[in-house]
Amino acid sequence: MGEERRKSVRIKKVLTVRYSYGVNKDEKKWDITAIRDISETGMSITIHQEFSPNDIITFLIKIPTRPLEWIEFTGRVVGTEDLKAISGETLTGAHITRVEFINLKENQKELIREYITWFLTKEGGGQK
Repeated sequence: MGEERRKSVRIKKVLTVRYSYGVNKDEKKWDITAIRDISETGMSITIHQEFSPNDIITFLIKIPTRPLEWIEFTGRVVGTEDLKAISGETLTGAHITRVEFINLKENQKELIREYITWFLTKEGGGQK
């Protein structure tokens, strides 16, 4: 996916996330997927829907340190690539999509930052 441009620590931690995207102007479709890794500024997800750079997606996520709260936020697609098997073969219909968080509220940033810090401290890393 090119040269390293990350601005913050990214941890490899699978979390479940719901995401919504526009089917047309009046309708949104919701789906569920797994976060592959997450940082304070973005994440990557494995999905079957193919998105283009700059597409906007709405997300709902529960952070393990706050299991009763849903965090709703939006992200801008910065890139996507086909998911590949260990053998190197492309898996048809599966994509890794990188998303940059946009318009996060300060409390949302703090929840993500708090979770990453907790994970690095309690789980011993997983940093990518």
